[in-house]
Amino acid sequence: MPLRRWTRAPRLAYAMRNPLGGFARVPAAPAVVLRDLWPGNATVGEKLVRNRTEFDGVPRSLQSGIWDDPAWPASYRRWLQGFGWLQDLRELGAESARIKARTLVAHWVRLPAAERAVMDPSITGARLSAWLGCYEFFAASADDVFRQHLMASLMMEARSIIVLMPDAAYGWQALCALKGLLAVAVSIPDYPEFLTGYLRLIDEVITSQILPDGGHITRSPEDLFLTVKELAEMLYILQVARLPLPTTLVDAANRTAPALRALRHADGGLALFNGSTERDSQLVELVLNRVSRSRIVAAGLPESGFARLSSGRALLIADAAAPAPAGFDHTAHAGMLSFEFSSGKQRLIVNCGASRQKGWAEALRYPAAHSVLELAGMSPMTFEANGTTSRPPQVSRTHATQDGAHWLDMTHNGYESQGGGLYHRQLYLGKDGRTLRGEEKLEGATLARAPCVRFHLHPDIMVEPTENGYLLHSEEESWLFQSDGQVQVEESVYLGQGRRIKTLQLVLTPPAPPQDEDAATPVPQPNNTEGDTDPALQATLQETEQEQPPPADPTPDVPASTAEQDTLLSGTSYAEERVEPPPATTPEPKPAATGHPALLRSMIGQPPPKPIHWALTLISE
Repeated sequence: MPLRRWTRAPRLAYAMRNPLGGFARVPAAPAVVLRDLWPGNATVGEKLVRNRTEFDGVPRSLQSGIWDDPAWPASYRRWLQGFGWLQDLRELGAESARIKARTLVAHWVRLPAAERAVMDPSITGARLSAWLGCYEFFAASADDVFRQHLMASLMMEARSIIVLMPDAAYGWQALCALKGLLAVAVSIPDYPEFLTGYLRLIDEVITSQILPDGGHITRSPEDLFLTVKELAEMLYILQVARLPLPTTLVDAANRTAPALRALRHADGGLALFNGSTERDSQLVELVLNRVSRSRIVAAGLPESGFARLSSGRALLIADAAAPAPAGFDHTAHAGMLSFEFSSGKQRLIVNCGASRQKGWAEALRYPAAHSVLELAGMSPMTFEANGTTSRPPQVSRTHATQDGAHWLDMTHNGYESQGGGLYHRQLYLGKDGRTLRGEEKLEGATLARAPCVRFHLHPDIMVEPTENGYLLHSEEESWLFQSDGQVQVEESVYLGQGRRIKTLQLVLTPPAPPQDEDAATPVPQPNNTEGDTDPALQATLQETEQEQPPPADPTPDVPASTAEQDTLLSGTSYAEERVEPPPATTPEPKPAATGHPALLRSMIGQPPPKPIHWALTLISE
């Protein structure tokens, strides 16, 4: 263990000495008045005045002096101890809100150093920046004793960040820690060690997480948004203090803003990959405007691994890379090759989103929560008990464009070692954005298990079955979905807006064999209103099948490892507030030489599942 870690405890104890005991001079007020940049929620502030909180749908009562409880989820603990709710009290604006803010801050700053939760420097950084950003609201008119305790706490806790960084925080949380350190540095300039510590750490922290294309190393649009938000606040603090802007910081802002714009749909919200939710579109736009005046949208994100296909009013964003590397994979989902599709400001095909509630958080990481192919009983990667991942698949992608049309070819081998074969997805988006077609297939599969392809629909989409396929209606448009596979409409759930909303999904399975061996399987043809074609996919759609697959089992044998996941995402239990998570790993199938007799019989003489073709065509506006 490095010497720095051996000496962390005594150094932290030394840093947390209260300067009011005569160890240092404590200024009477901040030298620079900072302003919190983001709007609050007056409804949340009104509840706080009455000692109530509601976080992730769970109501709790505030108890005087209680800042930690083992029963609290980490996300609630971070919210409460980070004091970001001061902006909600400020938004309420009433005198009762000011008094409540001052009272709660007073409870914290009078805690003995040994009783303060300062081991997570990112929470400490959020707290320090919240205190200084809302100082004019709750502290400027307070008595001298209160302000003296507040300024002393700013010094103590900023020193704790210097002691704990960079080992105790990573990713966007590390930027949050450094933002708090910077806020104290400009507010108390008589102590240059704060600014020195910030400048010593900032370059390494930025370089370790921001990719060359501006994306975030976790491959999560949510984490990228939070990163851009932290960068915007640091730029603001440096500008208010009239300090030189670090080159690395400016370069990071200029790269991350176009990347974040590329991961938004036209409604302004974020695409739902790797733990993301839509987020408030106005807040996303405000953050982007704060960090950069440029409105450039990144044309591609090669290092981040997202493919962006845009034609006419249509936009398709696909997850076309392997999960994030070890150390940054706590938000990674098994959604490789999944995509989201929108037309104008209306999302049509989506992923299910993310949740911080135990059970839902784990289940939503599996393929069934994404618009992608899945094999029952298998997972293309393994989720460990601590939230990390193992056995990551290899992913390839090829994206070509011509005359406004897009071809996207993607593969991953996550099922290959389990006998499921190489998953190959081809997508074609027409030149005017009026036709989207795809092919789904497993190459080299040795296990005769029928795949299913899920297309989760946005809650605003209505589904109407017709003799030609399924009409997907939005307020402005109607799209026709067709496939040569069997299509079922099932219930689903959408968590992209911070709460669970019932919705529908289209589930495709391989086409059933004809009753007559000589009969050919008809393939529905898309209504191509554009007049443009993709030669490879069009030929595939029109070919006559020579060999028929076995009939799809309507009730496949689902092992216990995915049974609860299917319950969550196939539509039977929405009333339950608590859902147990699926086990961290999915059992590997046994090799053919030593496998179960029933499994061996299922493999003998069974051809691999045939490709599934589908088309989505705009028919009315």
